[in-house]
Amino acid sequence: MTRGRLLSALLGASSLVVAALVAGPSASAAAAQSHLTVPGAPGKVSTSWTGTAPFNNNQDGLVYGQLGLDDPKNSCSTSNTTLNDQHTVNVTFPAGLSKSYDTLVRFTIKWNDTVGNNTTQDMALYVYGPDKKLVAASDGSQAEEGINVTDRTGGTYTVLVCAFQNLPQGTPYVGSATAYTVVPAHFPRAKNVVAPAYRQYSAPKGKSDNAGEPSIGANWKSGNTLYTSNTDEYVVKFDDKRGTSSWTLVNDDITDPSNKITFDPIGFTDHATGRTIVSQLYLACSAAAYSDDDFTTLATPQQGCGSGLNGFDHQTFGGGKYPEGFGPLLSYPHAVYYCSQGQGLVLGGATCARSDDGGITFNTPVATWTTECSGIHGHVQVSPKDGTVYLPNAKCGDKQGVAVSRDAGEHWVVRTIPDSIAGESDPYVGVGTDGTLYYSYSDGTGHARVAVSRDRGTTWSKSIDVGVPAGVRNSEFAMVVAGDGDRATVAFLGTTTPGSTQAASFGKNAAGDTFVGAAWHLYMATTYDRGKTWTTVDGTPHDPVQRGCIWNSGGSNPCRNLLDFDAVTIDKTGRVMVGYADGCVGPDVNAKANCAVSTAVSANKLDNHGAILRQISGKTLFKAYDASSAVVPPVTVPGTANPGGGTKNPGGGLAATGGTPLLALAGLLLLAGGALWMRRRQHS
Repeated sequence: MTRGRLLSALLGASSLVVAALVAGPSASAAAAQSHLTVPGAPGKVSTSWTGTAPFNNNQDGLVYGQLGLDDPKNSCSTSNTTLNDQHTVNVTFPAGLSKSYDTLVRFTIKWNDTVGNNTTQDMALYVYGPDKKLVAASDGSQAEEGINVTDRTGGTYTVLVCAFQNLPQGTPYVGSATAYTVVPAHFPRAKNVVAPAYRQYSAPKGKSDNAGEPSIGANWKSGNTLYTSNTDEYVVKFDDKRGTSSWTLVNDDITDPSNKITFDPIGFTDHATGRTIVSQLYLACSAAAYSDDDFTTLATPQQGCGSGLNGFDHQTFGGGKYPEGFGPLLSYPHAVYYCSQGQGLVLGGATCARSDDGGITFNTPVATWTTECSGIHGHVQVSPKDGTVYLPNAKCGDKQGVAVSRDAGEHWVVRTIPDSIAGESDPYVGVGTDGTLYYSYSDGTGHARVAVSRDRGTTWSKSIDVGVPAGVRNSEFAMVVAGDGDRATVAFLGTTTPGSTQAASFGKNAAGDTFVGAAWHLYMATTYDRGKTWTTVDGTPHDPVQRGCIWNSGGSNPCRNLLDFDAVTIDKTGRVMVGYADGCVGPDVNAKANCAVSTAVSANKLDNHGAILRQISGKTLFKAYDASSAVVPPVTVPGTANPGGGTKNPGGGLAATGGTPLLALAGLLLLAGGALWMRRRQHS
């Protein structure tokens, strides 16, 4: 979701304003240099340094960030020597380093804010390569930032630290660079398995045109699919015989609090009860509404968040069975959870609050972690077997992790994936009917991986690289959904192009006018034996989801069209559905775009159009429906292309894909509780 910023209460805000008026620019310390040699064999080495980020005079980062704009004074550029601190790291790759190994150089900064508990000091990290061009940025909202560089490019990297907001004395920080040499994860290919096939259903032109960070839910009572696209909620129905879909806007009532301005949208559908909750973040809380009939009647407003100090960013709704001995406490049969990123709040890095009346009101928020993890978390999930609650995070120390609660969110413990490396993209968890836990993630090395636990995350299987059959070198938005305990599907965006995925030049030729790589596809990997073997297919083989860079570090970067995540669910029969934002569309959706078939940069408009990839054949995730998993035949819609047996539907986008195993506003002021909370809107 957005990566927000928190300003202190009125007193703290006032002191910053006064300080800005009386203090002049601080001089950055002269750039120093460290040296780092990448290990020639599997292992890791590190180097560290200390620095001080100067005072950001007049708080330019805060002011322009509130408007969703980049700082015109370039506070975070190498050309500015007064508003940032710079350190160089000379990286050397040893001669003869085997190409069979993965390599990674991870740059991080950490700092403490003893004055304002991270409400007054917030840093941003930028890394520039040996060619002096920006490699990537990390601009989150907690007391740590990190950037992963998977290129094997030796030379001098410039690490730049600037303040989004801080105090006149500047902010001391500790920087580090860690080089990893890693043996790639294996891929145990399934044998004698018929790969599932998928069809793409795109929203019609003019609908769901702002679908970055979508949510998708399946109402098992009505059979409808719910799709959250910014402040719009759609009921989607499918006609398999025609290969088409209908998208009906259902929350367009002006009194509906789920159809207002938002900093972060999220939707959640409880499969069993049929209740759908739509939430729009309003900083320290959210506006939310629910419906038990897919919004056929007016939505019912909810409290929206916990009764106390919630996090202010990246909220998630989820719910399910209560643990034994904990409920149901009121009329609604399931627990509902509201979790959000905390950053500077006293409670810690993230909080979760439980509702015992179906999300109408909430209890007091509880910290899921304090210093164990950093940055934004993934979606909260509940085990259908025993009610265990899971909240995943990509940065728990130097590994991926998950917060686990066995007592309905009253206490939490963080558990990490032993063979993982911290990443920058939201991880995901899926839980089978027998409690088997699947954790999918984009590893720090760029690969899409999945690990399995049978004991609620206490121990894990070795991670599997599910992108190996396709030669995937970079991945984003790895998601997973489970049905029966031995069945699960991982979905992820992947590209075969190595390199820095956030660089503006990613996948382009030297002239910068043509894509010669960096075509991102939506891949689907399925196991029917609890993760022992997998089958991976390209779900969008003829229609890339994106071309070029994917920016997931906030701000107004042009490549931040997809934002921070996609979503996955299953219908009552266990058929998999992925809700995603399509960044590469044709003129049937955007008259100025032709990205789906053209590699010209000028044809790539970086859209974020709503789409669903839906399973149409093969075994589902519930064994009970294996007998009814017959192939839905491809259909050709008159007047559309039919490459490789795929079909388009009238809404645009290739409709039938996969089936063959792969071979190779401005800022918002919110006055609440006597405090002025400001956060940065970082959607593009």
